Amino acid sequence: MKESSIAAVIQPRIHSAAKVPLEDLAPLSTPFSVHIDVCSVCNYKCSFCFQADSKAMKAVGLKRGMMDLALFKKIVDDLKAFDQKIKKIKIGNHGEPTLHPDLPAMIRYARDSGTAEIIELFTNASMLEPTLNQALIDSGLQRINISLEGLSDERYKQVAGVKQSFSAIVEGVKHLYVIRGDCKIYVKIADQTSALSRDLTQKFVLNKKEREHFYATFGNICDEIFIEKVVPQWAEVQLDKQNQLSETGMYEQKVKADKDVCPFIFMYMHFNCDGTTSPCTLDWPRKVIIGNVKETSVKDIWNGQLLRSLQVAMLEGKRCDINFCKNCTAPLVCVEEDLDPHKTRLLEKIRPLLLEESNK
Repeated sequence: MKESSIAAVIQPRIHSAAKVPLEDLAPLSTPFSVHIDVCSVCNYKCSFCFQADSKAMKAVGLKRGMMDLALFKKIVDDLKAFDQKIKKIKIGNHGEPTLHPDLPAMIRYARDSGTAEIIELFTNASMLEPTLNQALIDSGLQRINISLEGLSDERYKQVAGVKQSFSAIVEGVKHLYVIRGDCKIYVKIADQTSALSRDLTQKFVLNKKEREHFYATFGNICDEIFIEKVVPQWAEVQLDKQNQLSETGMYEQKVKADKDVCPFIFMYMHFNCDGTTSPCTLDWPRKVIIGNVKETSVKDIWNGQLLRSLQVAMLEGKRCDINFCKNCTAPLVCVEEDLDPHKTRLLEKIRPLLLEESNK
């Protein structure tokens, strides 16, 4: 099937909403979005993800689990203190959120709170079936981002390390599409075109026939569709150490190899399942913690000294002095925003805020 004959819009998920100039708005009084990792456990062990690197997880003593419903509600309630609505509450990142038994209740609570413009979910689609699908739609979910790890049972075994029926995933997405209502469905699969070791390249490269099969299978059962690139986004894991930067990033955007400032820490917060708060979703070992939402309000963390100090250090060119950040290439390959040309102007705005916070 030709790409032009499908109903879905072919575009990366970062282009699903209009972009605004971060450099003109930072420091934000209200974060663009908050990411809530309700379940850090995953039923897949994808080769490119930290979930497959048991040695790395053991080395940092990573504790995985599920977020209490009460803690989730506390985070959502805290968002009411901001001046504006959050653009998005994003559920799921480090694990598979559909494994959480309270997921529909969480979505419903977030939607009813009115604190965000969009409630969206990230999933590998392995659990999508009529009962859960209906519960997700009934809960008020507005967007679901589906990540495929293959187009056959064999490829799932190779990439995700599990026995997975590909046809079951297709049927699950088909059913969801029929009942979706106003919920937007985004489906993506990963492809690899940059330099990897031979073994890893074999796992991720999609040939022309597979690319056509992807569009033919999902192009008319979703609203948006895209083939993303496998990039070194999970720092300090096995695949990241073997991957090399290419000229284009995850969304085919041009990579600026010397980008110094990470835009993520100026845009959003990430809440781990245990309540610890990170300035970035990609800090899987939780090495850069800016607070704990069990002890502090979301707004106080956002305006707090720890995050302000991190922002100032980043703008001062001290990224290499920041634990974990110094080894991370995600700002280069996973985001289009570039704050490097605006460092001086942003420092003039944020330094006084840090001083004010330090004097409290």
